[in-house]
Amino acid sequence: MAKKSAKQQFVRITNQNLIIDTIRQRESATRSELSKLLNLSVPSVCTNVDQLVELGIVRETEDASSGVGRKASRLRLNDQFGYIIAVDLSNPCVTVAIANLKPEIVQELKFDIEQYELGQLMELLTGKIEELLTHAGVSREQLLMISISVPGQVDGESGLVKCGSYLESLGTVNFREPLSDRFLTKVLLQKDINAAIIGEMSFGSAQGCSNAVFLSADVGLGLGIVLDGRLYPGSFHASGEIAGYLIRTSDAAPVRLQDQVSIGALVRDVRAELAAGAASSLHQISASKPVGFNDIMAAVFAGDDLAVRQVKKRAQMLAAVVVNLLQLLDLDTIVLGGGFVSLGPAYTDTLREEVKALMPFSKAAIVHTALKTKAVLIGGVAIGLEMIFNELLEEAESN
Repeated sequence: MAKKSAKQQFVRITNQNLIIDTIRQRESATRSELSKLLNLSVPSVCTNVDQLVELGIVRETEDASSGVGRKASRLRLNDQFGYIIAVDLSNPCVTVAIANLKPEIVQELKFDIEQYELGQLMELLTGKIEELLTHAGVSREQLLMISISVPGQVDGESGLVKCGSYLESLGTVNFREPLSDRFLTKVLLQKDINAAIIGEMSFGSAQGCSNAVFLSADVGLGLGIVLDGRLYPGSFHASGEIAGYLIRTSDAAPVRLQDQVSIGALVRDVRAELAAGAASSLHQISASKPVGFNDIMAAVFAGDDLAVRQVKKRAQMLAAVVVNLLQLLDLDTIVLGGGFVSLGPAYTDTLREEVKALMPFSKAAIVHTALKTKAVLIGGVAIGLEMIFNELLEEAESN
């Protein structure tokens, strides 16, 4: 038998991934429905589906709604085929979750890294993953992959991460080797903000978009970039590192975006105004303890002038960044995420209005994250599942 060409293999794998995605989105489908939805011939659909059933990724069930006569079989993803562990290290409240192929989160647990020494991180992760597997009743043999989303410069090939944000003091860490050795499974690594934009494009606000970014303003700042439907990691794994974005230079030290727009910068400037005697309801809190982000958020929703003004100041700064991105990349969608989104219209509406004023003819959509605090976690699952399916299908094609 002649070997399949590389082009034939690529087409087969592409079609099988389309079938998997369609079944996942619709929860089930018949072969005939897949043929119409994907504009593929029935024989092509049948050949590809048969291989997916043989691999165990897809299972067949009888369609009880098909009426009299021969029952059409409905195709569903085999939820029990295997599982993926996703780890979200984007902030000090770490989430570890286990998901099936749907994907749906079967079980998750959280732990606050601020309660532990950072040096204990790898030991903590391995312990929490083992705890999660035990509680979910999933064996190590059923574990297909561990997908870790982490702030910093991530070299997915070597498994090395130059940690950023609250993990910066760890320096460069090999996340892959300890976990791969412990659980005898693949370990996939990606930058947390890249996971967020993939999550939104797969299951959230950016579905159907080709050129989009996820703009996160939180403890740190980050930008996940997708161009022409593909994640843009950069030449040295450092794309989207806008924390160091220069917004002003002078004879003194340059002013960087994170120094003005992060949660820390907001809290710093609110406290400074309170210390200078500015009128605010926050004085009631500052008399007994330092004002924090949650205090400012409550004051914003209560209409406190100082808090609202400081939040709007940040939104206007970020609007200028968004306009520059639109001019540079001609994006169709900006997804807003991170803790600043929780500040409500004072942040999001101000940012939109400022962008509209600066760039009135822009057609780009500026939207909230649909996945909210789950964007990084779900994106990590989505990236992991894509790799799992591709590897399984490539292995089947080579046999």
